[in-house]
Amino acid sequence: MKRELKGALAFDASVLIEMVFFSKRGRKLVDLLIKDIVYAYTTEIALTELKYVLCRRIGREEAQDRVHKLIQSGYVSVVGTSELWEIAAEYKCERAISLADCFTLALAKKLKMPALFAKRERELIEEMERKPFDVKVIFLEDIL
Repeated sequence: MKRELKGALAFDASVLIEMVFFSKRGRKLVDLLIKDIVYAYTTEIALTELKYVLCRRIGREEAQDRVHKLIQSGYVSVVGTSELWEIAAEYKCERAISLADCFTLALAKKLKMPALFAKRERELIEEMERKPFDVKVIFLEDIL
């Protein structure tokens, strides 16, 4: 049985991509945001990653438009890197994961909430098996 997704969560760029492309999981997640069951927080780094992924897939103008609409929707709160860089650097020093993932984990730690990733990324799983993170990590593919 799949767990329920609720409360405040630190969204990785992969989750934002699911939402913006309105995948099956992305649609369910948007519905949870609209119903105030889930509250989304993300980083400027995740938005940067979202924009460049969109830019490569659908072009610069459409990417810009979709990212701005996401921000303006009010459903995702963006936390600046200046609030997270020290915690992110600690993760990067100790872990073999991407800098963007370090910022997502730093956001989760700072705001005391789980980190949400779309899929079980190999690097994250290997690091979790080596040593559990000090924040809860959830994968969208396990829940929705």
